[in-house]
Amino acid sequence: MTQDRSLRNLVKAHWLSWALLVMAYATYGSFLHASDVPPYAWVLSCLLAACGAWMITLGWPKLRRVMLLGFQSDIGYFAMALSGASLAVIAVTQFQMFAYCAMLVAVSLLARVDNLIAGFRDVMAFCWLSGLALLGLALSWLPELLSQASG
Repeated sequence: MTQDRSLRNLVKAHWLSWALLVMAYATYGSFLHASDVPPYAWVLSCLLAACGAWMITLGWPKLRRVMLLGFQSDIGYFAMALSGASLAVIAVTQFQMFAYCAMLVAVSLLARVDNLIAGFRDVMAFCWLSGLALLGLALSWLPELLSQASG
């Protein structure tokens, strides 16, 4: 028995994770608006969204190989411990930014799992996840633009 992979059925089955991805990036964008960050921070956020989508789709085999190699030597264990300690310091000193990043990673992985269930190939999943992330960042500009137009 073959599955019906029409767009309507895909949206019906996986809309929640995709909507969460868009809302998470829109929330992160509103955090950037509230922080009055310079324009290069927006460019960096867009690049990080695309890099995050690349890492969990197209770059996953390479990333997995590097992570597994890290646990095969003493230097690897040391680097992992140092990375964990650094993340703990960042979590304490920059809690709000760390929480947003953790939320973006979690919701991206959820959407990736849904894309795997839907049968998306890696290139299509990369385009889809990048597009939804950038859509969320773009939607965070909507209240800003509307307030400028009305005021």
